[in-house]
Amino acid sequence: MIVGLTPRGEGVIARGDLEVGYQVFGDHPRALLLLPTWSLIHSDFWRHQVPYFAERYTVVVFDGVGNGMSSRSTDPEDYQDHLFAKDALAVLDAAGVDQAVALSVSAGAGWNLVLAAEHPDRIPAAVFIGAALPIGPTAAHRVASLQAFDRELENHEGWFRFNRHYWSQDWPDFLQFFFSQCFTEPDSAEQIDHFVQMGLQTTPEVITATTDAPGLDADEIAALARSTSTPLLVIHGTEDAVSDIGTGRELARLTRGDYVERPGEGHEPQSRNPDETNRIIDRFLARHHPPTP
Repeated sequence: MIVGLTPRGEGVIARGDLEVGYQVFGDHPRALLLLPTWSLIHSDFWRHQVPYFAERYTVVVFDGVGNGMSSRSTDPEDYQDHLFAKDALAVLDAAGVDQAVALSVSAGAGWNLVLAAEHPDRIPAAVFIGAALPIGPTAAHRVASLQAFDRELENHEGWFRFNRHYWSQDWPDFLQFFFSQCFTEPDSAEQIDHFVQMGLQTTPEVITATTDAPGLDADEIAALARSTSTPLLVIHGTEDAVSDIGTGRELARLTRGDYVERPGEGHEPQSRNPDETNRIIDRFLARHHPPTP
């Protein structure tokens, strides 16, 4: 849900017993689909892109299951990549949109890749920002904590806060730490606080379910990436502490996509440096999906 902006339309789609909330902004012949990311936050992480692009495109956003206007589930099966991709297509249908360029940030890269590879008739181009995928190297500072994710620890300093047991002990502290790692740029307190507030709208139990969900493995990701013929843009910050920059480079290599490296920037450039990020996306859209005059 985009806070502070009035959509021209909104609604919910049903996925079994679950509901997925969506909003539509702008009213133009060509469309953009702003995908959800990890259910830790809702779609307001796109707050700087919606008004900018809605002046020239129909912009469709939706909240992934687990946050925002959508149902909270504690069943890991509800968080599979292909289910989020199906939600995206159902949202486009509900919004009356045949084709839309799909934009993703971080964990949204999984369902964006599924859409680009398997539904090129609906997704004429795709943009990946800070892609979090199991390809390329894992950031060295994250390896030990990921290995200890399921263990009960005495020490939860640094990335050892990324731990299923710690989430139930001190959820607000985990959120504060994690989003400080999303925004490694100086003077990012405003952005960190915004993301923490979104994270408080879901629960540790929900987010634990997302981590237990069966996900695409490295071989599946590589196969999807190699198979796509859709024009792609990959944007990645050199100071991304969540997803190693090698992931962005590998995604661009496998997909033969355009690659833009952002020196000194972290995991969420669409929020921390939206003006330049929007211009980079604009230049890509001008070549592959220009707005109708």
